[in-house]
Amino acid sequence: MLNIGESMIFTDIDIIWSSAKIALTYTIKISIIVLISMFAMNYTINTGIMKRFSELMEPITKHLNVNPLSISSILVCFFSPTVGYSILAEGLRDKKLNEKEIIGTSLANSFPSVLSHTFTFFIPVVIPILGLTGLLFVLIRLGASLVKSLIGAIYLSIISKKVDFEVPEINKMDKKENLEKSLKSTLRFSKRLIPIMLITMFLVVYLSKIGVFDYLNNLVSPITNILGLNPNVGLLSLTEIVNVQAAIVMAGGFLNENMLSSKEVLIGLIIGNVLTFSTRYVKHSLPLHVSLFGTKLGTKIVMINAAITLLLDIIIIIGLLIL
Repeated sequence: MLNIGESMIFTDIDIIWSSAKIALTYTIKISIIVLISMFAMNYTINTGIMKRFSELMEPITKHLNVNPLSISSILVCFFSPTVGYSILAEGLRDKKLNEKEIIGTSLANSFPSVLSHTFTFFIPVVIPILGLTGLLFVLIRLGASLVKSLIGAIYLSIISKKVDFEVPEINKMDKKENLEKSLKSTLRFSKRLIPIMLITMFLVVYLSKIGVFDYLNNLVSPITNILGLNPNVGLLSLTEIVNVQAAIVMAGGFLNENMLSSKEVLIGLIIGNVLTFSTRYVKHSLPLHVSLFGTKLGTKIVMINAAITLLLDIIIIIGLLIL
């Protein structure tokens, strides 16, 4: 006959084993979809589809009363944001763009840049993990970036000037090179994603079963109760501060376990975006912009973009809370 201690040990083992099976099944199923999608999107982008898209847009954009350098940067950002910003840096050095045009174009580049990110992260990763909720999240992010681009475009139409400039050529890969690069890129990504997905999903299921989320919910509930939110929304937002991919996987786990609704997941992810915006801009945007435009202008561009993004995210959160 088992004593209480032995019974508890077997119970713990059962919970761990059950959690591991659920996490492993989920990881295998979702990672197959994610990695196939990632490979397909990498391969498609490398065929030059984004460049062809920018070429299709050129007859429309060339008639706008905007500096051609700005238009070229916006079009190039559809397939390479780094090259797009490099065009601006070159134009500034050659005195074909002024600071106001740089700032306006950086705002206008928001939608092309996010759309580019959509093909490399949102479609192959977020949507397979979160399903319809992921699609809604992507549409929200694209919508916010479109508003920023419209603000930039309107500003450019007011202050911009005309100069001559030719869009740089981007070499297209042959099929063999494309296959190799797409496969290597997918494998590199899988080495990061699969461990994060497996561990995060295991922790979500295991901690849920042993009641840890109930304890943490009691800690964050005074804050979330003010907004009328499920405390798990707070946990999701805090997780996004540490790692965005882990937050996406955790959100998938919450949806899978019916611990959060689609609306609550969206609110949690966007609040997390607000909480991490300063760190994200300092780590990723600031080094690139400072290296291209110098400390003063580079910092100014990042701060303006960050402030508008923050304002739009707050408006989106309020809108979701009202719905």
